Order: sequence, then C-alpha cells, then structure tokens
Amino acid sequence: MLKNENIHVETEIGALRKLIIHSPDGGIGKVVPAKFKEWLYDDTVHLSQMRKEYNQYIKLLLHFLDEDCAKYVADIEKLQSNKQQQDCFKPDNDAYFKSDKVLDTQYLLSQILEEDTIRQRIISAVCAWEGSSSKTERKLLAMDKSTELAKTLITGIINYRKNESSEFIFAPLPNFIFTRDIAITINNHLLLSNAATAARERESLLMRFIAQYALFKNNEDKLIEITEPGNFFLLSEEEQTLNKVSLEGGDVMMIAPNHILIGCSERTTPAGINEVIHNIFSDDTTGIEKISVIKIPRHRAMMHIDTVFTQVRKDTWVLFGQFSERVQKRDNTGRYSYNNHFLRADNSAGKIEILRYQKPLDETYLPNKNYKKNISDSITGIESLLREVSREDFGVAEEDIKIIYSGNNTFPYDEREQWTDACNLLALKEGVVVGYDRNELTINTFKNNGFSVKKAEDLIGEFVSKTLAPADVENTLILLPSAELSRARGGAHCMSLPLLREKL
Repeated sequence: MLKNENIHVETEIGALRKLIIHSPDGGIGKVVPAKFKEWLYDDTVHLSQMRKEYNQYIKLLLHFLDEDCAKYVADIEKLQSNKQQQDCFKPDNDAYFKSDKVLDTQYLLSQILEEDTIRQRIISAVCAWEGSSSKTERKLLAMDKSTELAKTLITGIINYRKNESSEFIFAPLPNFIFTRDIAITINNHLLLSNAATAARERESLLMRFIAQYALFKNNEDKLIEITEPGNFFLLSEEEQTLNKVSLEGGDVMMIAPNHILIGCSERTTPAGINEVIHNIFSDDTTGIEKISVIKIPRHRAMMHIDTVFTQVRKDTWVLFGQFSERVQKRDNTGRYSYNNHFLRADNSAGKIEILRYQKPLDETYLPNKNYKKNISDSITGIESLLREVSREDFGVAEEDIKIIYSGNNTFPYDEREQWTDACNLLALKEGVVVGYDRNELTINTFKNNGFSVKKAEDLIGEFVSKTLAPADVENTLILLPSAELSRARGGAHCMSLPLLREKL
C-alpha cells in the first residue's frame, strides 16, 4: 500500500518530486465519431502512436523524479528486440516500473482493490453510478486480479482471455489522462474535483476512493470535497442548471503558500467556486488567505484557465495574448482584445473579470461575511494579475517580469497554438517546463527570451549516456512529440497531478 506521507504543494514551479499521471488506456482507442461531443473529443486518436508519445513523457518524469526507475525502464528498452518483452509502461503488466514518485491512477486503484472490503465497496459504487445490472456487478466481483479489475473500471471493457473476446460494460474514460482535472493539491490538503460533464463523473468517483484509501488513509480531514447542497433536488431543472456545482482541477492553481487562483470557465461554475471558497476559508489548516477568481469566456478552445496561461518561473509566464489587456486592437482579421474584452469573429463575447477574496489567517471564518476585496485600481485583467503575483508573491521587480505569448501573439498562429496547448506547460522545476513540439512560434519566443529548447527524446538520451544530469538542466523548454497527444485537447500541465513539490 502507498505511504500517505509527503504530500505538499505550495507553488506551480517548485521542483516536482511526486505526481499522479494516467497512461493512455484502451478506452481511448474505443472513441467513435458519434460520441465525440459526449466524450469531449474532437477527433479519433491513433492509440499506439499516442502511447509512444506519452512514454516519452513518462521517461522524462522518471529521470527527474525517480532515477532508479528511469534506469530500470532504460534497461528494459534495451531488450525491446525480444518480442516477448512486456510493456513496462502499462500498470497491468508484470514488468510495470512501479515508481512511488510517478504514480499512475490505474496502479493506485489496483493497490486499494487488493483489500476485499474496499474492492466490494468500489464495485458497488461504480455499478450504482453507471446503473449497471447485478449480473455486471457479479462479473466484476468474480475477477481475480486487481490489476485487471482496475483496468476494467477505467476502460469499461472486460477482456475474456479464454476466447480472446471483450465486452463493453461501461463507457470508457478517455479524458482520464488529464489527471490535473480530478484533484489539486493545496499545501498539504487535496481538493477533489466535481466534474462538469457526465463523461468525467466516474473519474471523480474513482479519485475519491484513491484519495481516501491510498493517499490520505487515516487522514481524511485533509480532503476537501465540494457537492451540491442537500436541498438541491428541490430546485427546478432550470434552477439546477444555473446552480450546478462543478469544479475541475485545470481551473485551480496553487500559486503561492497563501494564494490560489480559480477559473470560472466552461467547466467550473460560480456555485462550484463559492463552495471552494467556503470550504477553504472555513478550514484554518489550509494556509490559504487569498483566492483570486478569474472569469473567462465559456469556449471549448479555453475550457480551463490553464489553457490560457501557466507559470514558468517567478518572473515568467506564458499567456494567450488575446487575454492580455495590454494587447491593442488588431487589423481586419476579426479577432482582437481590447479593454479587457475578448471578442471573436463569430461575435460571441465574454468579459474577463478578476475578483479577489481575502481572509486573514488569524481571523475566524464567518459564513455570512463578505470577504471580497476591491482590486479594480491595481488589477485590470489577466496579465496585470500575473504581474501582481510575480511582484507581490515572489518579490520580482516589475521591469524583470516577462510574458511569453503563444504563437508570438501573431494571428492566426496565436489561436492555432493556444488550441494545441502552447500555454499549457508543466514545470518540472522553476524555469524547466514541458510543452509540445508542434507550437513552433511559441518555441521561438521562448528562445528569444533566453530559454534553451530540447526535444524530450534527445534530453533523455543525454541522461542515459550520463553526458547531462537532470539537476543541471536550467531555463529550458522540453518538447514532447505531440502528433496524437494534442488531439486529446490537453498538454503537460493537464496530464499531471502534482502531489509534492519542493519549497522555493
């Protein structure tokens, strides 16, 4: 069983030491065009190629977080000429690398399924959630190997080895690779998400069990859950839609030990944000006294705030330029950003709003007190908020702050590269971030701002040959292959749930 210790994240850029990922599973390969909208996909993916790209991500993480497992994987790969060699990246294979620092949701789920009581509880909960028959429940209870059961609960597929057939019993979870959305670590607490769409509700359910029985066993008071109020069922269908409580991790950033950012977006509702503010401010042990809320337009292209900006260093951010209040009116392309409004050629518009809620740590929380703080004089939009964070939370002088714009803020590349997650970067440590190789103008902008750029494959080769050590990598944008990964609509930031980062 996983040791439930050393879980603490207080910034987006402290050196990463432990995280949760999810390797692309067979369910992704079952996505069909008729289900694109419901399952939140825009295209089918070539699963075997997607896995090859994702494996580069895993190897990179292992080299930075778990040297022993990185060596194990390198040794396994030397034997790839042996066709009988098992895939060490799949949690249901005996050769799986089993790192305690780079953790897979499927592996964690399989560990807690070893205990009979928990196993029965999870199966019953999932079957009830999915409206399955008692026959399906019995099939799951009859599965011997917890690794196979975990795989089935995620992919929705039972594989029958005797006749090599398979059966769909649930819908797949093709978005589970985006582990950022299922929870977020807030100092030594874990905020559990409440998915906005039915396609991701089983992810939220499974993560609750993982959090309760693997990450915070016997320490459940560190879990923060948000739900609809008890009388929610009394509201009309229209009122329930307006007051739905949803929050996904891509809209939450642990920015400083006392400060979090929350996005109000396509996936995170005002009611969800209200619940988070109430839960965090009423718990004096979270350490949070400032909550900044960022309202962005409800568009598929920018489903969470981490699709429009992420932090690179104390003094550096990457941002979708059309969300910068400093960017003036464009030419006749039909797209421009001015005076804090985001307008598109299809005439849909959304006003960017920044709100601040503040509760001093030495103050007792009062549910009816208004903790909203007027910041209109100093913060006029997203870019000025990011600059304030660098100044106030990290002590950076204004003249030293850098904003790197996706696509070099040049139409149409800014929109194209924002769509393929140019702004969605994961910091392995301050100044060392992971992004996609397809975003060429953004990559050039990083170079022009003094960053080195390396392909993940080349960097891993240097680590294996001992010509370079991860500790020596500084101010670098590391590029993942992304022909298939980018089709799933999420970048390296989305594909990570940090559990432990070093303090800056």
